[in-house]
Amino acid sequence: MSSQRKRLSGRLTKGARSLLLTTSDEHIWIVETLDVHQSLVGKNVIVDGIPTAADRIQADWIGQI
Repeated sequence: MSSQRKRLSGRLTKGARSLLLTTSDEHIWIVETLDVHQSLVGKNVIVDGIPTAADRIQADWIGQI
């Protein structure tokens, strides 16, 4: 996978095992992060990080839009 940083936006939800980001084009990303403020779950957010697979991103920062 590329080490190019990526900035994604969409709705953050909690899946069975991890956080999920659903973008406006309905692409679902698995968000890998150590900590996220629970008030962001269910909100539209921006995720900034490095993709680790075609559908995964290691988030360095998550913030509400």
